[in-house]
Amino acid sequence: MEVALAYDHPTTVVTTPEVSALAIATNRRRAPVAFTGRVKAPYLLRQLLLALQRVILSDLRWLDEDEWLQMLDPVITVHHDQLFFEAFSNDQSSYVRLSAPLDAFEPEGEVRYGTTNIDFTEQLREALTQLRSSRRTLFTVGATGFGVSTTVGAGAREHVERKVDVPDDWLKGFLQVQSAFAMHPYQFDAQPVDLLSVIAFLQENKPPALPHGMRVEFTPDAPIVIALEPWDQRFVLRGTRYSGYERSVRLWGRRRLELLQGVLPYAEKVTVGVLGRGLPHYYICHCGPFQFTLALSGWTKNDWSKDSALDALAPRGTPDVKLVARVYAYLGERLLARRDEVAADMGIERSEAESALFALCRAGRAMYDPTTRQYRNRDLFAESLDIAALFAPNPRAVAAQRLVDAGKVALGEITPPERRDDNRRETRAEARVTDGQVYDVLVSVDSTGRLRFGRCECPYFQNNLLSRGPCEHLLAVTFALEVAQDKSAAATERLAQTE
Repeated sequence: MEVALAYDHPTTVVTTPEVSALAIATNRRRAPVAFTGRVKAPYLLRQLLLALQRVILSDLRWLDEDEWLQMLDPVITVHHDQLFFEAFSNDQSSYVRLSAPLDAFEPEGEVRYGTTNIDFTEQLREALTQLRSSRRTLFTVGATGFGVSTTVGAGAREHVERKVDVPDDWLKGFLQVQSAFAMHPYQFDAQPVDLLSVIAFLQENKPPALPHGMRVEFTPDAPIVIALEPWDQRFVLRGTRYSGYERSVRLWGRRRLELLQGVLPYAEKVTVGVLGRGLPHYYICHCGPFQFTLALSGWTKNDWSKDSALDALAPRGTPDVKLVARVYAYLGERLLARRDEVAADMGIERSEAESALFALCRAGRAMYDPTTRQYRNRDLFAESLDIAALFAPNPRAVAAQRLVDAGKVALGEITPPERRDDNRRETRAEARVTDGQVYDVLVSVDSTGRLRFGRCECPYFQNNLLSRGPCEHLLAVTFALEVAQDKSAAATERLAQTE
């Protein structure tokens, strides 16, 4: 996908002994976005912007020094209640979002809502270090200049115009982030000092042997523990208390935790979200009025668009195009809403609302905030995306449907949520799948049909569990369960009509 970028001026920091002004240059090829306000905590904003840039530039692969310049510039969104930056790391393994409520500023002048790309170059680092709490600091999006004359750092070049050919895997990865957020990972709050201890240990100790991993251990009625391999060094996350079933989630790519090192000293708490073994996880640092979110793929070389197969874990089915358009218009007017609010206001089922919202997130037309559980209107691109081409059917999903169509799936006991004894609001199904040989399979799906847990005897599952997405047998049982539930619902409806 080719994206046109045009900036009338570079993003600059203009400073005098009394005033600093951070002027964020926006893409003139998109609808105008504007905001100006005095920053109440300029030093904190400076540190978080520097951390944002560190994530953007991070790359743990061997690449040419200037290759990051070929990636799409970050985007900024101005809403009625907050503004936020979003960006992807150069190696496509880390997503970053910096958000702030508008009351972190003293607004001045007109506010124009919307989303646009911003000029945020590597040379801006030196200029950002000039921001001081001792000076009155203006933060401006889409401004053309200020009435002060001393420019520091970035400011040598003027009009810039270029076209960026965004690779499909980069684009798909950016969209997959919202899939991970919307899959309702298990969340808990950790103390920043405990995560700093983990980072310090990793920096001071070289792994003597494989495997190199990080386990998050969940034990009922006990604090959550992070264990580092191969030392089995354990860090108790003080203040946490787990109440679910016992499990251990192994994650890789732990070096990327260092991207939080410059943020954690300013955080009051960190909300951690975990999906599962080798699947994406995230850290939301609550820094005064700001939130700094870092979302990481399962491991460094596993970018969001490939082996994690988040699309295979997504809700199945294609929502009605007209309904998606209606929900999009609703969000465009409201700017943000929870799923239940969308369903109630529009008179549709909650499952229909979630399916439509998920489709909008996948299309880059909305985003999900896991802390408030709100969906926000956010057009990542001005142009429409070819979602069908971008998210081609997963080969394992195609194989799974063939197994169902061929009658190779024999459903056994089905346990609805109200009959479960572990308080999980999911339907559990046991089954046998014949695929060359017979495999015993167990799945657990939520109310939207999303696979939440699974177990299979096949070699693919035994080697990867869910770290590369579900095997075709788990998907086949999930699909067969969906058919059985639809038939049961239809029979219940017919019986009600006859009575």
